Order: sequence, then C-alpha cells, then structure tokens
Amino acid sequence: MAEQRFNNTPVNLKPKKRCQSKVKTKENTMFEEMNMKNKGTKQTSDTNGYPLSLSVRRQEENLYEEMNVKNKETKQTSDTNDKQCACIKSCTSVTACWGVLLLIMALRIYFTTLLIHKNEDLMRSQLNWTNTSTAFETQIRDLTAENQNLTEQIKLMKMELSLGPEKSCKHCEEGWLHFECNCYAINDAEPHEQKTWEEARENCKGKISDLAVVINAAEKKYISEKSWKSSGEKGYWIGLRVENGKWKWVDGSYLTNNSWIQQPPSDGLCVISVQNEGFKSVSCDKKKQWICKKRL
Repeated sequence: MAEQRFNNTPVNLKPKKRCQSKVKTKENTMFEEMNMKNKGTKQTSDTNGYPLSLSVRRQEENLYEEMNVKNKETKQTSDTNDKQCACIKSCTSVTACWGVLLLIMALRIYFTTLLIHKNEDLMRSQLNWTNTSTAFETQIRDLTAENQNLTEQIKLMKMELSLGPEKSCKHCEEGWLHFECNCYAINDAEPHEQKTWEEARENCKGKISDLAVVINAAEKKYISEKSWKSSGEKGYWIGLRVENGKWKWVDGSYLTNNSWIQQPPSDGLCVISVQNEGFKSVSCDKKKQWICKKRL
C-alpha cells in the first residue's frame, strides 16, 4: 500500500539547462534513497505479516517533506546558477558593444584627421596655383607693353629708312635743335618761370609737340648732353612718368630698359634729364625746366 501511494505521487521534473547537470544528479540520488527505504519498509511489513503502522506513514510524510525542502533548495541553487550564467552572458555582450563603439570612434577620428590633411593640401595647391597665375598675368602684361614699344620703334625706323639717301629731313624752326629728323626745344627757364610736369606738357602741346620721348640710347645721350646747367635734382622734364605702378611714356608706350632709371616706380613720380647723369625721378609737382620734341 505504501508502495502504491508513493508510486502514484506526481513528481514534476523540469528540464534544466547545461549548468544544472549537478542538480539533476542530486535529485536522482535522493529518489533512489527514498525508493530503497520504501522497499525496506515493505519487506519488513511482509515479513512480519502486519499492515503499515502509523509510524511508517509518518516516516513517509517526513520523507516527502524532506524531499520538498531539498527540491526548493535545488530550485534556488539552479536559479542562482541561471542568474550567474545570464550575468556572464550580459557582461560579455556589454564588453563586445564597447569594443565595437571604441573601434568606430577610432575609425572616425582617423578618417576625420585624414580629410583635414587632404583639405589643407588642396588649399595650399590652390594658393600656389593662384600665385602662379598672377605671376603669368604680370609677365603677359609686361610682354604686351614691350611688344607695343618695339612696334613703335619699328615704325619709326621704317619712317627713317623711307627717307633714303636722296632725301633729307626738313629744317627745324628757329630756336629748335635738330637730331635724327627730330626737333627739340630746350626750355632753360629761370626759376620763377619753371613749371610742373603737367604745366610743361601743356606748354609743349601749345608748340605742336610734346615732352620728349626717348627711343634709343643715342637719343638718351643727346638729351642728357643738352640738359644744360643741370645737376642733382635740378634737371629738365621729359615725357616719362609713373602710371599704375609702371614707367610710361606720353606716347602710351612703357619703359622697356629699366637700367635707364634706378628708382623704383611709384605713383606721383615723373622723370627729369640731368646733364651727364642720365634720368632721375622726382615729384611731378616740383617746378623744373623742360624739353619738348616733335618729328619733322
């Protein structure tokens, strides 16, 4: 009877995870011990020929209570093991996430730095290109001005050649000096009659001429020699002044031989011819003597 009651008692065994294998072993051992006690009790009862006594029933009840207590302890142990396993997995996942996040941040910093360096290189290249382009534009302007000046010189040379050996230049007016088919008026005015550069040019235009434009070294030497009684900054205005940072003649051409004047071009400067000293630059507002020139 005790065996029948024990065998009909429902025992629910839930499947455990891998980390519960030791718990299963303890439960199996406990059930085997209880079955052996039941069998021993049954054999004793059968041998004596008496039914199960009240003490045997109490013993069974104590065994069931003991089994329930052990089941609770086993369940608590298994729950603790489950929590530990879950904690380990959670910590592993968090560590992996932090590792991925740090890798992404490192890659971002690397590529951001790389892009900054590339941008700086592009800006330097653009600046160099701009400077090179500006230098080329300046050279083009200088070459254009030089070409224009050379063109004017070629025209003058053709005109001189067209005269031929059988032709001669006309005579200059009274008071004008003659040199290479050009006439020059040396205005050696007294200090109270001297003029600024603009005033001197207006005076030349009134004589159907202009301030002297020097074409070549021979003419430069001639004008310098005719700049009588001049020295230092005391000289004669000629048709050369600064426009837009460059030396420019009154006929529109630019000075091509920079060795003719040592001072750098600066707005507000005009050029005088000094006897045996060549050309010098002074303020255009100063009053000087002047030289007019016209072609025959």
